[in-house]
Amino acid sequence: MKKLPIIIGGFYRSGTSLVRRLLDAHSRIHCGPEVKFFKDFYGDYLHDELHHVRLFSTLASLGLTEEEMLTIYGRAFVESHELAARKAGKMRWADKNPENVLYLQQWDRLLPGGFFFLQIVRNPLDALASLKEIGFYKAVPTSFDDKVRLLKVFRGEGADYVARHPESSLTLCYEDIVRKPRAILEHLFTWLGETFEPEVLERFSLPERGEGIEDPKVKTTQNVHDYSIGRWRQDLTQEEIYTTQSILGDTDAEFLA
Repeated sequence: MKKLPIIIGGFYRSGTSLVRRLLDAHSRIHCGPEVKFFKDFYGDYLHDELHHVRLFSTLASLGLTEEEMLTIYGRAFVESHELAARKAGKMRWADKNPENVLYLQQWDRLLPGGFFFLQIVRNPLDALASLKEIGFYKAVPTSFDDKVRLLKVFRGEGADYVARHPESSLTLCYEDIVRKPRAILEHLFTWLGETFEPEVLERFSLPERGEGIEDPKVKTTQNVHDYSIGRWRQDLTQEEIYTTQSILGDTDAEFLA
């Protein structure tokens, strides 16, 4: 029986790449590396000197509306996922992008039959410490304060959608995934209507998971581990910790208490 697609999102450096690999390691689910459809469609980059000559910027000159373009190219995007899953011999597909939390309304339009939404969250201090290291300067502001504000937007959008769609949404905490992976994955696959396959914990690191846009560290990780929990204590300054607590307020009270 055909089952609903799976949409994965969450703030940068929160574990979405790990989750996508664990899902892709399942015998029935195809979840490849990131395809930046919505960021390209909306030109949602901080610095893009060629924005004015990109496909979706120039299509408007044909007199097409944004809604018309999203209908045409969104359908092609979905069909690309369906074809990729069939080519991989799998029955179901998933899309992983941190920014998916910002485009859930658009996913509702592209998938009127519904989908499952996985929101991945992590201690914001650890996520920010990791983001501070890796940069992502075309997608994320350089200012630490603005990074925190962006995290708050991601968390708010994701939480609002989960609250409005409790039956088809699930929030997974990175810390829980890496501390007790088998128990969390058993719960996740059961929720998705799939049989848990213990082998995913071994297959998630294989080259067949694909090459593309994702956390550059995850593809060299052989085992699910919790080594990165608490890294903020060494990597963030006291000023950055205070800034995070001040801007987020009650958004992540369980982490920031």
